Amino acid sequence: MPSHNLDIDLRELPLDISLGGHDIHLRSLQIGDEEALLAFGRRQPDNDLLFLERDITDHDEVAAWAEDTDAGRVQSFVAFEDQQLLGYATIERGHLRWTRHVAEIRVMVDTSARRLGLGHVLLGIAFEGALAADVSKIVAQMTPIQVGARKLFEGLGFEEDAVLSKHVASRDGERHDLVVMRFDTTQRQVCEACGQAVLTLIPLAGRQLCWSCYELEDVEMGAG
Repeated sequence: MPSHNLDIDLRELPLDISLGGHDIHLRSLQIGDEEALLAFGRRQPDNDLLFLERDITDHDEVAAWAEDTDAGRVQSFVAFEDQQLLGYATIERGHLRWTRHVAEIRVMVDTSARRLGLGHVLLGIAFEGALAADVSKIVAQMTPIQVGARKLFEGLGFEEDAVLSKHVASRDGERHDLVVMRFDTTQRQVCEACGQAVLTLIPLAGRQLCWSCYELEDVEMGAG
């Protein structure tokens, strides 16, 4: 299976990609994925579970998440290697009239699959989905100790919006700060060929293109 560019167009899903020698299947979350989600959640360190609004180690909450996705109340995307879930991304819009312009995205990658670029892939899928929903603000939440997650979001243009002091509690009762990061969608980059908003643009012949348009025009120009 060939390696794939890290910017995935939602219209390409479901999709098989190769990252760091891992053959990964990307698709939307489906009813029937509950056991894989539970196994995934129970493998993760406690610190990585602190910022989650759903307890992904609890069967009832995982079942409710799958039902919400199936009903269209949440958008959820998963990455599998064989039968093992390696990561997921979700997009959830504000439910109140005065927060409908805000989307929260969450991304988590299994400890065994970090440093492959999978977090970037899943974040890109969630980012594109949030933009397609025509929101003006995208937010993400994490604790200060989740340095890798913070760097990933910062690298894509997210900025710290607020720090909520002692806002989350670990299983042992210890309180932790919660960092809220934001992305103003006016910052988004738009492909000059198709108009698609993406995380990364590639220059070609004086224009800034998304990966799909870059590949098409590169071939047309005789480079491939």
